[in-house]
Amino acid sequence: MGNSVPDWEYLPELCLLTILEKIDEPISRVQFGVVSKYWHSLFNTFLDIKRRSSTNLVPMLMIPSKKSATKRKIYSIQAKSKIAEIEFPKPYTWRYCGSCYGWLATVDESFNITLSNPFENLSIHLPQFDSMAYDSGHYTYKILKVVLSDDPLLHPNNFVVIVIYSVYGRLAFYRPCQENWIYMDVDEDQSLFLDILFHKGLVYAIGHYNNLVWFDVNGVEDDESSKSPKLNTLVPTILRLENHSFRVYLVKSSMGNLYSIHKHLDFEEVGERSVHWTKKFTVFKLMLDDENNKLLEKKEVESIDGDIVFVGDNRNLAVSALDFPEGQPNSIYFTDDFIDRDTYEILGPRDIGIFHLKDGSLEKYYQFKSSHKDLSPYIWISPSKEYN
Repeated sequence: MGNSVPDWEYLPELCLLTILEKIDEPISRVQFGVVSKYWHSLFNTFLDIKRRSSTNLVPMLMIPSKKSATKRKIYSIQAKSKIAEIEFPKPYTWRYCGSCYGWLATVDESFNITLSNPFENLSIHLPQFDSMAYDSGHYTYKILKVVLSDDPLLHPNNFVVIVIYSVYGRLAFYRPCQENWIYMDVDEDQSLFLDILFHKGLVYAIGHYNNLVWFDVNGVEDDESSKSPKLNTLVPTILRLENHSFRVYLVKSSMGNLYSIHKHLDFEEVGERSVHWTKKFTVFKLMLDDENNKLLEKKEVESIDGDIVFVGDNRNLAVSALDFPEGQPNSIYFTDDFIDRDTYEILGPRDIGIFHLKDGSLEKYYQFKSSHKDLSPYIWISPSKEYN
């Protein structure tokens, strides 16, 4: 009986598509596509599947207007031009504390949080936030970040709002079935949170000192007497300088892998004030055990599955390089989200740019205008598809 040699060129279609899905680097996928006519046709099939299944469109930059407190410009990173102007029903010049699925989060002096969708001309008024939970400072900086689990347009009765509030980085959440916010009970080593990620039905939170926890809001009773969910620690808080990050983000790649992205800042004196600049980013891949939700490994990497990532006060997005061919794979587009209002007063929130993991270089994607220094910081927003 003779030995049969497999014909690699004509492996089954499903097998080759699976191989393509496992390849991290876009250039390697392109090289796959030039092996033969058959592999090239499968490569094109793979691109079509990825484009149709993509849930993260390339976000756009929302820019304030010096002329009007109700109008904003929408800047396309792909087209490198301003493509639209949107108008809000009420004037607003302060910081937006969240941007998810086209919804922007604002807070007023009475600590009422409002979700506004300028593309659909809709607003959702959330219950008043408990001002007793606050420390001193301007009210728009007491709500650090607002993150939604889903688009309220698609899931009007089944979305969750998570809020990170106060300089202590505490957590609270709200669902449409609740009358009030539920505030999380936290220990001292379970605070100083900076970012939130919804993943496989659970909520993950990461903090200044790389502390990482998860909790489950499903099944929590709707009445006010219900206990807050238990915080489960994956990485404890260790108060050491080498563990500290000024900003840290949780991101799920287009391939479903989890990453923590850490922003490193430099400071310089301008007059009697200190101003900040982004120096670099470091990225860690987080490998979880899906059965018991334990952290198996955390390792520093130089790839985010070839994605382009958008971070800031928005819900962080990882966009496949297939959906953003104008971008460079494994790059991070960032806005100025360093919540220290004093540092903005001299030069404004102008620390925006692109960081390339491959060589550690930085560049600009938009030139910050000095006339905007007293206006709300730029923020990423994900419009509906007709704006893309």
